[in-house]
Amino acid sequence: MELASVINVRLVDCPSDMDLAIKEKAEGRFTKELLKSFLSEEDLRQAYKLFTDASEGGLISKAEEKIAMAWSKAFEKARQAGFRDIASEEAYFDVRMH
Repeated sequence: MELASVINVRLVDCPSDMDLAIKEKAEGRFTKELLKSFLSEEDLRQAYKLFTDASEGGLISKAEEKIAMAWSKAFEKARQAGFRDIASEEAYFDVRMH
């Protein structure tokens, strides 16, 4: 299964003079690291949804909280991988689900 097709990752607010190839490699590293954390498309979608729900003030169960935290941990690992070799304080990774 090609999990990369279910998410769209963009590095935004990066310096305007950043080489496009560097930006694309950073997005690729981020995506690859994030996908390694989930076994299936459904796991990825569920973790993203629960994290989003919880961060917007929604109530989730203790079991769902663990899943939401898995997203948070996976995102942080992916963020670190994505920013490897890049120095930009303003930039961040925007993740959208399809």
